[in-house]
Amino acid sequence: MLRIGILRASLALVLGCVLASSADARKWRRTISPEGVEVHARASSGAFGTVIEELVRGCAQRGTELVSWPFDDIARIADPNELQRRVLQALRDAAKEAAERLASDCPQQVPAAPSARLEAVEQGIDIALAAFATLQPAMQAFYGALDDEQKARLQRDMTMSAAPAPSAQRSRERADQRSDQRREPRRGATRGTKPDDRLSGASRIAAPKLGVGACEGFAAALRGWPIREIERSVQLSEQQRVAFYEFVTASLKAANTLVTACPAATAITPARRMEVMVARLAAVRAAIAAIQPALTRFYEALDQGQKMRFAGMS
Repeated sequence: MLRIGILRASLALVLGCVLASSADARKWRRTISPEGVEVHARASSGAFGTVIEELVRGCAQRGTELVSWPFDDIARIADPNELQRRVLQALRDAAKEAAERLASDCPQQVPAAPSARLEAVEQGIDIALAAFATLQPAMQAFYGALDDEQKARLQRDMTMSAAPAPSAQRSRERADQRSDQRREPRRGATRGTKPDDRLSGASRIAAPKLGVGACEGFAAALRGWPIREIERSVQLSEQQRVAFYEFVTASLKAANTLVTACPAATAITPARRMEVMVARLAAVRAAIAAIQPALTRFYEALDQGQKMRFAGMS
């Protein structure tokens, strides 16, 4: 009982430290990630499992995104010379190889057990990081081969495509697009293609949606465990409660480390954006490794019925 009392006090202290800063508390109560993904700190039951499932499935999704990279659009916008075309072809080949590796090696199923889910996420991230390790040099070589004017064109088109438009402006743009279908294309657009079509392709390679919201979503889930609900529903014994508090404490510490370790996704160049994406995935991988032992100890301390109830709440 003394140990449980100490653990309760320790958990309360950790929670107090986490919530002490009002700015930090507001940040994680409702946060818009750098990629525009909304996350919530006090997630409802099942938030952790939802994020984990997204991370597991994200491995194969990254391969799909690589396949859709618009190399023809990039070539049209950059207008490369012969040497640059060869470097771009090398990037295309590297992206194809990475996509095939992700498609064949990524986990195809999301395990039911929480600890097994973490193992699947670790596997998926390791596969993704290995694939991108072969892709990054090709990306850097291509971008480095461009002159300043070509880089400016790609950056301009990426920025124009990625910039959010107010709702009223979007409504006007949709009306303009419908009118454009009945008129000649505007200057600078290819006949039969809307101007935005030319821009959207560049943004997919210059700002790939790889690892979108990974840091924010996972940190929010780690900080959002419904502690009292789990205690009531799973009906923990004193020994199980000790293991549970140790896991929650490890989760809070991992969330703090994750927030610090994840770089902001504000890089401008395509090569730098990929570096940021890789760094964010690696930070999530480290956070998972940090909580895995505590989660495994807690989960193995439960009986079969308790495991089912906990899995339903996680």
